[in-house]
Amino acid sequence: MCITVIGLIVGFSPVRSQAQTPEVPIHVSLCEVKEHPEKYLKKLVEFTAVASHGFEDSMVEDTQCPWPTSGPGVWMEYGGSRSTDTMYCCGFSPKPTRDKPLVVDGIPLSLVNDEKFQEFDARLHPKHSKPQRASDTVKATLRGRVFGRYEGIAGTQQSPAWRGYGHMGCCMLFVVTQVVSVDAKR
Repeated sequence: MCITVIGLIVGFSPVRSQAQTPEVPIHVSLCEVKEHPEKYLKKLVEFTAVASHGFEDSMVEDTQCPWPTSGPGVWMEYGGSRSTDTMYCCGFSPKPTRDKPLVVDGIPLSLVNDEKFQEFDARLHPKHSKPQRASDTVKATLRGRVFGRYEGIAGTQQSPAWRGYGHMGCCMLFVVTQVVSVDAKR
């Protein structure tokens, strides 16, 4: 009986440790994601980029590979029940929260809503005394998942590119699940 118990403990130990191991993000540059989107679709990635927010603007960018000249645009959304509160076309009314946690392509996407996220979000959504024409920006290291479809404009075969999300389906999608760090204000 003692041998059987030891065999069971040894036999189940690897299974237990595998189930508890969190997914490790792929550390990559946003430029690499834009250059080879197919390698990163639905995967957990981490990169440093400049996030922007304004009217019809919720993007992540890297000055080394700006949109549209250096690859697809990357629209940004928050996971969980939070939202970037961005106006982006056609009957959508922006708001800072959603009724249910975000699910994209059948994948539930949570959000670590901690102090780093709250600082990031507050800097992207400052209270302005006058309407702003320019978007607000924040440089940060972000963790999340990438989504996109290689398709033509408005469901046609014309000008196929990585898109399907954001304002008028302009872009790929990056869903922020955690803000790792936020650069100091300039």
